[in-house]
Amino acid sequence: MSVNRYFIDLAYNGTAYHGWQRQPNALSVQELSEEALSKLLRERISIVGAGRTDAGVHGMQNFFHFDTDLQIESKHIYNMNALLTKSIAVKALYAVPSDAHARFDATKRAYLYKIHTQKNPFLEGRSWFYPFAVNMKLMQEATKSLLTYTHFETFSKKSTQVNTFECHITKALWEMTEDGYTFHIESNRFLRGMIRGLVGTLLQVGRGQISLEKWHEIVLSNNEQLADFSTPAHGLYLSLIEYPPFLKKIV
Repeated sequence: MSVNRYFIDLAYNGTAYHGWQRQPNALSVQELSEEALSKLLRERISIVGAGRTDAGVHGMQNFFHFDTDLQIESKHIYNMNALLTKSIAVKALYAVPSDAHARFDATKRAYLYKIHTQKNPFLEGRSWFYPFAVNMKLMQEATKSLLTYTHFETFSKKSTQVNTFECHITKALWEMTEDGYTFHIESNRFLRGMIRGLVGTLLQVGRGQISLEKWHEIVLSNNEQLADFSTPAHGLYLSLIEYPPFLKKIV
């Protein structure tokens, strides 16, 4: 019997998890997803995720792939959700070519970072309470300049092992919301800690702690010690992952 590959689209509230990736002595979204699939299909399933969100970061959309020689049907969405915790939800199942890869075949990733300016118990753990006045015009100007840069070593955590710091950002802006404002960014790839570093440093521009001129110096410095990575994880969401048109939805 031939082995088939499938993609699963899932969402999760990252509050209770030590990130996406399986690791010893800490609960992860990958671990629970693998356990649910293995129990459902009655065989040991290993999954490969599209992106590794950090501890406390949420996923509005993330993907992983797995292989099995069993026939996967739409009913497996309901059955897997019944096995998963309430903070993880399978949204869709896709049949894909045998060489499709959840991580390497992604063509675009998008994140958003939510900030609220008035204390709100209903946003606790899902948005960052930031009660400081900011100059949105200056923040937007600094943010817009991200589309003109491609090298983002400044906004990569020092412990990251990567072959390149090149990222091609296609969208970056702030959106005013009912509760405050949200940072949106899209790129072909991101570096570890990159969005939280960008948000923290852009807020320094908004509060007048650094000038626009200094902002550009920081971006070009390739020195991560000049970026502000102190923004908390619970405001960050992986919001979108796009692929070439090989996904065939199982309905």
